[in-house]
Order: sequence, then C-alpha cells, then structure tokens
Amino acid sequence: MKQIVGRLLFMTSILIIMSGCSELEEMLHVEAANGAQKQVEGEAVVSYLDVGQGDSTLVQTEEATVLIDTGRHDQQVIFDHLEELEVDSLDLLIFTHPHADHIGNGDEIIEQYQPDEVWIDGNETTSQVFERLLDALLASDADVTEPIAGESYQVGTLQFDILNPNEELTGDLNNDSISFIMHYGDTSFLFTGDAERPSEQAMVNTGLPLSADIYQMGHHGSNTSSHDFFMEAVQPKVAIYSASENNSYGHPGADALSRVEAVGAEVFGTIEDGTVTIRTDGTSFEVETER
Repeated sequence: MKQIVGRLLFMTSILIIMSGCSELEEMLHVEAANGAQKQVEGEAVVSYLDVGQGDSTLVQTEEATVLIDTGRHDQQVIFDHLEELEVDSLDLLIFTHPHADHIGNGDEIIEQYQPDEVWIDGNETTSQVFERLLDALLASDADVTEPIAGESYQVGTLQFDILNPNEELTGDLNNDSISFIMHYGDTSFLFTGDAERPSEQAMVNTGLPLSADIYQMGHHGSNTSSHDFFMEAVQPKVAIYSASENNSYGHPGADALSRVEAVGAEVFGTIEDGTVTIRTDGTSFEVETER
C-alpha cells in the first residue's frame, strides 16, 4: 500500500496526552454512472456491518483491506464479522471521529490486525476509550495521517477524495468527521461519519464533486444529517444507515429518510436488513442484505 506521511502535529498531541453473515438474500443490480476512475480488475466488496448502535464498514479488494470505524465500545460483535469475512490484516484503518460508537474496539483492532496506516481527524477527548486508542497507536508501527478536504489518496485500486474536515478544526466532533468519496472504478461511495448540517453545507461550499452511487447516511440516519441541499448534490442511488432496533435516539429519522428517498435513493438499514453488502466490478454494483 502506498506510504502516506502523516502530519507531525497529530503525533505531538498524542505524546502530550500520554505524558500527563448468515445467507445473503435480497439483491439489487444497479449501473454505476460516475466519471471514469483508475482501471480496476476483480471485485470490491463493501460490507456495512451490523454492529448495533454504532458504525463499522469493511472494504475488501484484491489489493487492499480497509476498515472504516470500529463499532461501539461496549459490544465486540465486530470481531465475529471480521473473522467471518476472513480478515487477518488491515492496510488502512479510518476513524471518522472520536466518539465511542465509532472508535470502540479501536485499540484491540490495532493490536490484532496491525494496520499499515491509520486516519484520524485530530480532535481529542478525555474518554477512556479514546485514551486506550492513543495507547494502541503509540505502541503500533502504523503511519498516522490527518486527511483534510481537497486531498486525494490512492490505496491499491481504491481512490479516496477527502471532503471534510478543513485544516482548521471546529472542535465539534460530529462536524469534524472525516468525510470522503471512495472510488472503485466508476462506482463511488460517500462516507460522512456523523457530519451534520454545518459540515454538509461546508462540503457543498467547497465546490468539490459530491455525487456518489452509494451513500452511508450521516449520523446513523439522524434528522440532523442528510439535508435536502446535500442530497441534491449527492444524488445517491442507494442509501444505507447503521443503527440498532429501538434505539433511544430515534435513528433513523423520518425526515432524513424522506429527504433521501426524495432524490430517488433505495434505502437499506442494519435494523431491517442486518449487514448490507455492496459488490462491484467498478462498472455496476449489487446490493445484498443479510436478512
């Protein structure tokens, strides 16, 4: 995997802190319609894992394995998923932001799967979950990077175009979520972590291309995300949310679902569908659901 040199500011801040599936049934075949990217061979499999009220997505290609977020701090179901999907190492581990339902299990994932690189937004919290993550990062050999809007990275045949955050962090953990479009050939995937209206507006204001075939609904499908102006820019064919049944947050929100459906997206969610898997050859894609 291409080596990425992380900014020294992040590791300096770490040192300061440390010193003081069952059978898949339903399938939807869709033609991807974005601009041409790098030529690809073989299949990419993107699994939106059912980790309850948290987030974790696994990306597998012939050349790279990428994990985006690591689920809740109080549930370890992610390890069952990774074992079932035959993961033994990670080329890239992305933490969209340091809330415990996104970085939970992060320390154990780093220790067990030894990622070559880790992306993190640079914000800090005082939670024990976050401090355990920092301990694991310091003990690892992973390169640590803080990607910012406007940058692009190549990870094997995957291209990552960064949309958020800007170089100047706001300090709002949700709105500083690392957000990006991941391209595999002509098929594109948008991830925005828990980004809410302010960062959705900031992404639109950058003028960067936002259209994507598959969109993971921001903030677990909350009404605070997936606003109409943002959906008009993204125009997804498929939208996927990650949430647990009868959660106390009311995820997914009815307004957010309506806004996504209004642009013609087919909606899938871990509550009804379990793990949702996208398979693509870079030209077309299929949606498979666990239930």
